[in-house]
Amino acid sequence: MRHLLVPLAVVALAVGCTPDVAPTASPSVFVSPTASASPSVSPSPSPTAVESFPPAPATESAEQAAIRAAWMEYWRVYEKFAADPSLTDWTETQYVTTEEEAALIIQALGELRDNGWKSLGGRVFRGVAITEVPNQQEAGTAEISYCLDRSGVSLVDAETGTAVTVDVPPTFLETATLRVGLDGKWRVAMIRNEPAAC
Repeated sequence: MRHLLVPLAVVALAVGCTPDVAPTASPSVFVSPTASASPSVSPSPSPTAVESFPPAPATESAEQAAIRAAWMEYWRVYEKFAADPSLTDWTETQYVTTEEEAALIIQALGELRDNGWKSLGGRVFRGVAITEVPNQQEAGTAEISYCLDRSGVSLVDAETGTAVTVDVPPTFLETATLRVGLDGKWRVAMIRNEPAAC
């Protein structure tokens, strides 16, 4: 599903869950250590963006590092647009996405803006595992599974800066599917998630 910020619950309901997929032959899984967000030293009237990605495991291959980097770049771009409603050229979102996610990232950011909100970051990613899909039908496909903790996300009214409260679970188990393009670059093709304590 989407990377459920807070206002993206509508997208979550619209896209639904992924259908069951037969397991692949023998995927290679790489899990990175758990990371947690650092507490802020002092409260601030205008929170700053804090994304927390766990470090890559020492055993990560160059290809897995490229997959991880593409996923992290997706989140950097998403947060950039979520934090600044004045950005209107969506081109950068298309550099980090492909297939259905190319439209869904714009839809999600559009819904955020339609509500008059912006997000000031605060996502924490834990338990990141990269799986390259080895079968021929899915060549050039990888999945990244992780816990998305959005309890630290600061959602505010874009004009007043007043905090916005939306009833959305704080944590989700999420899977991002990435595909490699003809240019050799990995991009996010879809994101699916479900609320879960993680």
